[in-house]
Amino acid sequence: MIEIRPHDVLFFRESRDFTAGQAHVGRSVEPLPHTVAGAIMGALFARGAYDLLNLEVGNGVKKKPSNGEWRPGFSIEGVFFHDGSSPLFKMPMDIVETELGIGELKPYWPLEKEEPAVYASVQGKRTLRFSPLECFIGKEFLMGYLMGKPALEDIDLRRPYLKEERVGIALNGLKTTVVGMFYRTEFLRLDEKSDKRVRIAVYLSESDEEKLKAVLGEEGILKLGGESRFARFEFEDGELPTPEALEVPAGGTVRVYLATPVVGKFEDIKTTLIKKLGNVEFLKLFTGRRLKVTGWDMVERKPKPLKYALPAGTVFWFRAKEDLSLPGKMSVGEMTWAGYGLAFTGVLG
Repeated sequence: MIEIRPHDVLFFRESRDFTAGQAHVGRSVEPLPHTVAGAIMGALFARGAYDLLNLEVGNGVKKKPSNGEWRPGFSIEGVFFHDGSSPLFKMPMDIVETELGIGELKPYWPLEKEEPAVYASVQGKRTLRFSPLECFIGKEFLMGYLMGKPALEDIDLRRPYLKEERVGIALNGLKTTVVGMFYRTEFLRLDEKSDKRVRIAVYLSESDEEKLKAVLGEEGILKLGGESRFARFEFEDGELPTPEALEVPAGGTVRVYLATPVVGKFEDIKTTLIKKLGNVEFLKLFTGRRLKVTGWDMVERKPKPLKYALPAGTVFWFRAKEDLSLPGKMSVGEMTWAGYGLAFTGVLG
């Protein structure tokens, strides 16, 4: 894997123009996989690795598409925050906060042949009052959750970054102050004060890792996010923890947890999951606001087409109509080469 440690705060935003005076504050979002992939591709381009990027350089720079679509000569399995011992995963969205404590959502059917309703189960007690839990978890909790046995009493809630606000002024083309354009900007600072210093981890296959290492070297510097802020990268040993294949009896409830955002329309994603899982029936979706997936195309010098993604932490429930043998992980949706579309399968206990 590649570990990336920023030298300072980071700022990630959409590719649309940012006017300092709008709402007087610009807020950073969490880094999306293709942003980190773009930083790696920028470092490769600076070192002349055009073949690895599938680019043709001569009279300008051109993409070399394959089957009508361009992609670089390597794939990213996933991009995660990492605390030095484990990647940090988004809290599954069917794990919630209640007045009784942290609970797990369970289905029930108030009316026959209708979509199931849900309640939160907390130490054997039921409640219908719950709210989302915005945080991250380690691999131990996630693997127990996917087996249908989430350790809610011992859960270690992680918040890998702090929000840091800074003040700035807008400049015109002559680099002089624009009247009335005094603004605030909210950056992300990875948590380095705790015992476990957080960094960004990029997981690749062993063969792709060797390709990149041959060009980039064991360590170096790249530019990451808005304002092209410097960050140090280093290749380290480490494999992405993934769940094992599982058996689900007929009538059991299958969970599909999105470990990374999935690009595509909801109906297309649902249809793909049903095809991959087999004879199942869709029950419920737990998700948040869709993410905008955009950016600047450095080759064509224009914004990339706008796409949308379901956020990491999204959970699908399906009912198995027969005994099923399911893989532990699946690849779903568009732009999977850039670190999108990693889904884990599990069961609802």
